[in-house]
Amino acid sequence: MINHWTIGALVSATLASATLANVSTYTSDISMISDITNAANFNGLVNEQSLSGYQEGGLELNSDRDYFSWNAPGLDGSEMFYANTGELGLIDITLVDGSDFSDMDMQISSGWSPAQIGTMYLWVQLYSDGGLVGEFDIDATTGEYIGLVGGGFDQVSIGSYGSAAIRDSHNHAARNAIAIDNISVGTYVPAPGTLMLSGLGLIGLRRRR
Repeated sequence: MINHWTIGALVSATLASATLANVSTYTSDISMISDITNAANFNGLVNEQSLSGYQEGGLELNSDRDYFSWNAPGLDGSEMFYANTGELGLIDITLVDGSDFSDMDMQISSGWSPAQIGTMYLWVQLYSDGGLVGEFDIDATTGEYIGLVGGGFDQVSIGSYGSAAIRDSHNHAARNAIAIDNISVGTYVPAPGTLMLSGLGLIGLRRRR
């Protein structure tokens, strides 16, 4: 079980790591990646473009469906990576050169909440050389950034599901309606509020599952 802790309204920081991989997660209203080495904002996508092997900024994302353009809640209205009618499987994200990721985050929305801000039920798997090295179930709000800190993986597979129960079944064939925008790979730099974690020992923090 992964616990998230909310600091004010800005950011939640994970205080536990995924199984096997030494990776932690966070959710935030803003990206917390600096010294960016790879990035994708998907603004060049056009409606009905194939999403198979899509490459941008040294990143590759894979879906077996075509792109569908819509105004996803929480995002800025520009193009994003979204599979038409949803994907029956997770979206895979890798670096084109096959190297390991360092720290990264991405902004997320969901077709399960198409007209308003809502809760997203995310399933994240991390792989290294084809082997599963970490796994997270994350509840987040539409438009938040999802961060992965620690490296040691070369593939991120991610999906958003219609309920926590469907997500928690970890069924690769379940319909995934994730919308991905503004991926950044680089170095994690915590927002000022996260410095409270070491100094206050969780005093005044509100727990979020």
